[in-house]
Amino acid sequence: MAKKSSTEIYLMKIHRRKYEYLFFRDWVQRLSMKKSCKVMLLLLCFCVGSSFRQDKESSEYKLKAVFIYNFTLYVDWDPSIKSDEFVIGVLGNSPIDEPMEEIARTKTCNGKKIAIRHYNSADELSQSFCHILFIPRNSSASLDAVLSKVSKGTLTVSEKPGCAARGTAINFVIVDNKLRFESNPKAISAAGLKASSQLLKLAIIVE
Repeated sequence: MAKKSSTEIYLMKIHRRKYEYLFFRDWVQRLSMKKSCKVMLLLLCFCVGSSFRQDKESSEYKLKAVFIYNFTLYVDWDPSIKSDEFVIGVLGNSPIDEPMEEIARTKTCNGKKIAIRHYNSADELSQSFCHILFIPRNSSASLDAVLSKVSKGTLTVSEKPGCAARGTAINFVIVDNKLRFESNPKAISAAGLKASSQLLKLAIIVE
């Protein structure tokens, strides 16, 4: 058998990553979210498809959208919060919009329909409640302004270095070309939320 060139080996790896991601995406769409499957699903986020080429923006944000949905399975919100929908907010414009909308069309959270709400500025955050707020790295609003306006009971999710240390509950980071997330337990507690130990074990803890 002829020895494969380095180019052929590289292309084989690219194709394998592509099919792993497609399998992961289809598996997530079909999986029934029974309690016994939750740990497997969260772990799969890290084991399948979590390594990606950073120039593939659409793949990155599809994966981030899946992470955000999985966070809803491991965070407890105050049951006194009255809402007919589970609201995920996005501050400004972000490539995460489309994959988040796709999840909202096919999934529910605690029996509630998922709604995606867009905020154009930090001031708008005080006008309506959202359970999760995604703060894009290119947001024009200052983080201090966002955190001062966001309602208690909102899980803040960012994607810019240093944000977790400055007060967001969760912050996406790239470690060894893999998508990971930092978690600030104090920020989670201050928001009146409770994160499961399973989630915190997989996070990079930031104080």
